[in-house]
Amino acid sequence: MSTTRRHFLKCGSLSIAAAFGAPAGAFASSEAAPDSVSLSRALPARAVFPGVAGKIYLNSAAQHPWGLPAQKAAQHYTSEKLQGEDVFADAAARFARLVNADADCVTYAPSTSMGEYLVTRALGLPEAGGRVVTDALHFVGSFYLYEQYRQQGLDVVTIPMDASYRITMEAMDKAIVPGTKLVAMSHVSLYNGFTHDLKAVCDLAHSRGALVYVDLIQSAGAMPVDLRAAGVDFAACGTYKWLMGDFGFAFLYVRKDLLPRLKRPWYGYFQTNNFAAPELHAYPLDAPGAQPYVSSQKQTVGGYFSGALPALGPMCICASSLEWLESVGVGAIEAHRQPMLAALQKGLRSRGFQVVTPPESRSPIVTFAYRNAAQLEPRLKAAGIEITLRANHARISPSVFNDIADIDAFLAAVGSP
Repeated sequence: MSTTRRHFLKCGSLSIAAAFGAPAGAFASSEAAPDSVSLSRALPARAVFPGVAGKIYLNSAAQHPWGLPAQKAAQHYTSEKLQGEDVFADAAARFARLVNADADCVTYAPSTSMGEYLVTRALGLPEAGGRVVTDALHFVGSFYLYEQYRQQGLDVVTIPMDASYRITMEAMDKAIVPGTKLVAMSHVSLYNGFTHDLKAVCDLAHSRGALVYVDLIQSAGAMPVDLRAAGVDFAACGTYKWLMGDFGFAFLYVRKDLLPRLKRPWYGYFQTNNFAAPELHAYPLDAPGAQPYVSSQKQTVGGYFSGALPALGPMCICASSLEWLESVGVGAIEAHRQPMLAALQKGLRSRGFQVVTPPESRSPIVTFAYRNAAQLEPRLKAAGIEITLRANHARISPSVFNDIADIDAFLAAVGSP
């Protein structure tokens, strides 16, 4: 059913606590797209993504187009807002199922990067000292965070790629020494699609007393992820890529048994049980009290890391897209993509391009190194093809609406180095 903020506020603190308390997935279902699951589950799902009609979009690792479920959710949300209502959707619980996590271990954050920052602050970094181990295939935006921490005296080690464009377990073994506080990495590298063995890294880190943070933005929704089996401690994931959501809305996963070891990284009213009906001693008719306000803190993941009401529109859009992803199955999505990846690897290598994605990769990314890659744009634009072009590399990322004909067209257009 649709549930509105007005309803919660009228019902008082008990309903607020039930909706926003410990279980981060306790929002009511929004009916944002009641017929979304009935949409085609067959792949390629080109009809579900009308925005890609008439072009070859191979750039979903940058930003994934919305599908019809997201459009219907946005329309439903807009119509409710016009009537003065706010619609809540259970996006956190859906994400938890997608990555095999408990729903009460997932809360909301404004972005993947903010999730990572909050994790470091909850660990007392950089003031607490110790070592952080990251690697050259982590999110480039995270380099700035750890650069700043390094300048404040924190021991930060960045493991380089080896000659095969991988981060090896041998290098991890040397870097993760006793005294390491955190290992921070991307499950799938945005640069070349290299994929860490999460369980192997977590087992190694835990054996040295370190915790593990994982950026899931290039894996969740595109390939199977099992946080429980891997033993991941923290993870964050924005929704505008493979979760087919929007900017400004992300998920943050924290193992709830770690909470006694953490501090609240920031303070906001959503961390309290009584924000809708607080104990006040400041206004007319209030009972006398020594303090103007008395709070009751939640001892939950949301109570530690949430600050305020999440973005409701993106929440509804993401929940509807996640519903469609569940109906199709991430395993089916990964299997659909494999022939395209194989064709890209073979085609680019045979043409003489320097492919920097490991051949065995099952991630949604294939990258080749190319100096001043922007010079490739005219050839691709003429064929109606969009990929990511950076200073010295080009990245191709097929999704659920692509097929082998798209790959053949790309290879024909890109030609040779």
